[in-house]
Amino acid sequence: MARESVRGVRLEDLCLALARKATFAIVSTPKMNLSPATRNLWHLFGVIWSFPFENTDVKCIIRIEVPFLLQKGAFHMRQSRCLLLGLSFSLLLGVQDAQSQAVATSLQIGTPIERTLAAGQSHRYTINLEEDQIAQLVVDQRGIDVIVRVFSPGGRRLGEFDTPNGTQGPENVTVIAETAGVYRIEVAPLSGYENPSGRYEIKVVEIRKATEQELQSIKNQEVTKAKGLALLTEATQGLPQLRRPQTRAAFQIKAAQLLWTSDEKRASKLMEQAIESVKEFIANVDESDQSYYESFQTANQLRRQVVEALGPHDPDLALSFLRATRTLSNPDRSQGSAHVNEELQLELSLASQITAADPKRAFQIAEDTLKNGYSASVVDTIHRLRSKDPELAAKLAHDIAAKLTNESLLRTPEAAYLASSLLYLARTMRRPQMAAGDGTANSDLISEDDYRDLFQKVLTEALSYAPPGPNIYSPERNAAQNLVNTLKQMKTDLQSYAPERVAAVEKKWTELNNMGGPQAEQWQKYQTAINDGTVDVESVKQAPREMRDQLYQQIANKAAAAGDLARARQVLTDHITNPIQRQQALNNLDQQAIFGAMARGKVDEALRILSGFRPANERAAILAQIVNQIGPGLKRSAAVAFLEQARSMIGPSAQAEDQQQMHALFEIARAFSRFDSTRAFEIVEPLIDQFNELSAAAATMNGFGQKYYQDGEVIMQNGNAVGEAANQLGMALGNLALVNFERAKAAADRIRLVDVRMQAYLAIAQQTIQGGKNTDAE
Repeated sequence: MARESVRGVRLEDLCLALARKATFAIVSTPKMNLSPATRNLWHLFGVIWSFPFENTDVKCIIRIEVPFLLQKGAFHMRQSRCLLLGLSFSLLLGVQDAQSQAVATSLQIGTPIERTLAAGQSHRYTINLEEDQIAQLVVDQRGIDVIVRVFSPGGRRLGEFDTPNGTQGPENVTVIAETAGVYRIEVAPLSGYENPSGRYEIKVVEIRKATEQELQSIKNQEVTKAKGLALLTEATQGLPQLRRPQTRAAFQIKAAQLLWTSDEKRASKLMEQAIESVKEFIANVDESDQSYYESFQTANQLRRQVVEALGPHDPDLALSFLRATRTLSNPDRSQGSAHVNEELQLELSLASQITAADPKRAFQIAEDTLKNGYSASVVDTIHRLRSKDPELAAKLAHDIAAKLTNESLLRTPEAAYLASSLLYLARTMRRPQMAAGDGTANSDLISEDDYRDLFQKVLTEALSYAPPGPNIYSPERNAAQNLVNTLKQMKTDLQSYAPERVAAVEKKWTELNNMGGPQAEQWQKYQTAINDGTVDVESVKQAPREMRDQLYQQIANKAAAAGDLARARQVLTDHITNPIQRQQALNNLDQQAIFGAMARGKVDEALRILSGFRPANERAAILAQIVNQIGPGLKRSAAVAFLEQARSMIGPSAQAEDQQQMHALFEIARAFSRFDSTRAFEIVEPLIDQFNELSAAAATMNGFGQKYYQDGEVIMQNGNAVGEAANQLGMALGNLALVNFERAKAAADRIRLVDVRMQAYLAIAQQTIQGGKNTDAE
């Protein structure tokens, strides 16, 4: 078996390779996008391709079988050689085309590159790094949500970067070079229902020598991971000692998730114990207790966590567990479909989870839920299933559409929401899409007949709703409004299937979206005028008095969104007369400006606005929300300076004055851990002493206004200050363990409460075992 490199190969060499081997040759090529005609030609001659080297420079192996050479008298030798020659031309043309598509652009400091990205595309860039260098890059999204992947010189995927900021804002990328060479960066659209298309800019912010802390965090990863696993073993041995079954179950689930890849037997055992702990908790819930609602929510949260952890490994056991623990009645509505719908969502979350590994089982679970009701969550299952088994996805979508066309959508709101979601997804799939870049179009999710029937069903039900009167809201009205809003977004289909009912849809939309009578209509007119820029502060003076302050705020918000913060503040200061309302509006404006500046990467502007924010406790709360965004996209020196500025806003004391300050200090320490672990420990360690004091005081105050403990252990679920601080302390120590495991472990040892100390151990184990990555790396 011969392997020939296509790069630089001559046509005659390829023909000789084929002729010599007579039965097959193997050729390494970049990944190719072939036309249907070429693909069919290759199939005729037994061409088979696969992708065993994904994410490397060698993108696929193409195996060319030549079974027709002088066999059964089908061809003469000259005919065979001519066909081989044509096939060789086809191969080389495909390779040249693929090579031209796969050309990577070299990135340089100070030279941003702006490009347009569409569905099915990916853009490649390279950056040359010396050993132990670190590169900081920013991909600024301008109308498209992208995912950024980084690959080593050898083709190993180092990580993926995608933050939940949608189609606008930066994706910050950090690359630490373990070896010298050319590192590859790939920018691709994030998958979704819609075919994305938009622009982005990529630039290199900084290339520098990595600090000793950064190098150690890379070089010691395996050692630190081993320490994390040892700590996890130590922590799991103490879990049976915990008295509260809900706390014990949560810890057992987390430990099992961390152990699946290294010790499946122990992980399975922990999941069995977690299931028993959840059942114990549910069995002891008293529906007459005042805290029943909280207990019900905790039970469902634990059930969901079990499904998420167990589903990928044993979906049948996960499904059996769900159905065996369906014993508590929903306190919101003991009768009706609310509880059923929630149970369907849990089962469908399991189906979505296992779609990639077992699409047939996922399909069956989703089909079974149709026997018990409706949930819009099934649309996510369809979408995931379509990428693995389009036929099963189409079968599921057909069955749902058929059932919905025979359902009263308004009397069953869940069915109405599902109908809207399925119609939207099917409409998206009806658009021409390129499958694998080969020029062929994806088939429709549902047939034309099914689509038309579902559309007509939604249209008929939406127009049949008659509001009983102004300001009267109900589940039926909400369902009708959802259907009408969906139809209004589908004007093309409305013109195709029911042109005579376009005006009726517009009228119904106006009727349902202006339920407040003449005053609401007047408010809507002002809103529209403000958005169109045809109303200013002078015009608002003519509006009814009770509307004016809100309209002034709308004008101010629009000015702030356009970047004119001074004008926005002036409008509020001059025209809102109520001092309390005026100050609240100014605070809201400042918050909008702070988060907007952070989204644009303007940390200095955000901190400048925040420095004058009042009151101080709200300033600390905002700091806690933005401080972990400081660093990515900045030079290290600038990031450290900004973090020190943030720390100075809390005050000179090493301990916090209130809950908001403690939260902010923990978050600042977590942010510092990426740059200066010593400084981070200096912030966290005094807070451990303060936490021990607070937890002791809370034990004395337990039940007087707030319940902090149950059975001698901290309640983690009800939002009390001790439970929240315990969670934040654990996360901070987990981040610090990545750079100094021993010091983080020693700090956790100082926590007096056994359950909180065990939680900190698990947080340290989680961070060190997973390497601190927010996405999987290979």
